[in-house]
Amino acid sequence: MSETPELERRYRRLLAFYPRAFRERHEDEMLAVLMSGSGADRARPQAADAINLIRNAVRLHLAPHRPRPPRTVAWAVRLMVLAAGLELAAMITVIATRDSVHAAILAHDPRFTAAQWHSVVVAHLLPIEIGAPVAACLWLWVARANRRGRGWGRAAVVAALALNSVSLLSGLAEGSAIYARADLIAGGALWLTVLAAFVLVCDRRSSGHYGSASGRRRPAGLPRPAATGI
Repeated sequence: MSETPELERRYRRLLAFYPRAFRERHEDEMLAVLMSGSGADRARPQAADAINLIRNAVRLHLAPHRPRPPRTVAWAVRLMVLAAGLELAAMITVIATRDSVHAAILAHDPRFTAAQWHSVVVAHLLPIEIGAPVAACLWLWVARANRRGRGWGRAAVVAALALNSVSLLSGLAEGSAIYARADLIAGGALWLTVLAAFVLVCDRRSSGHYGSASGRRRPAGLPRPAATGI
């Protein structure tokens, strides 16, 4: 300890204010920058350096830094939040148009029985009415994951697009274009929103945000290679 220069010891005391995880990753780099920007004959940090170090340490404790996502990801996140709202809108549409769908089916096929209608409700309408709130919450969770650069969040968008595509095609095959046009429009709007989010998260400009690449951005609180430019 006695061989350690006094200036380095004092800088390390200031760096001790930073969160431990941050210090483990960046303390040596920060110390090297601070030492290279100080005069060889200095025994104490400059006041501006000390103030900036403590200020940045407090900021990291109060609001841990996360890299800002690229514009493509930011727009994709907005679309995911919109998808959550569209899930609820689709649920409301299904509930509001249930009687009109039943009437449209009867008009097309007067022999359509109550048991058959019950099967339609159980197989197609109830899953939407029950599952939409859950899906809306999942979309908000996925949006948060994508904003934070989680790789599984992007994979979830791919899976959601596949599920929505299957659901839309299944509805078309079951005659939704004839009997439930309002439901089809709501489902189509959701599918287009998910498709747009998929395109954005898969854009090459978004790739650096996911996985380890996002961690290479310069974190807040790291001093710039200048004498006092922290």
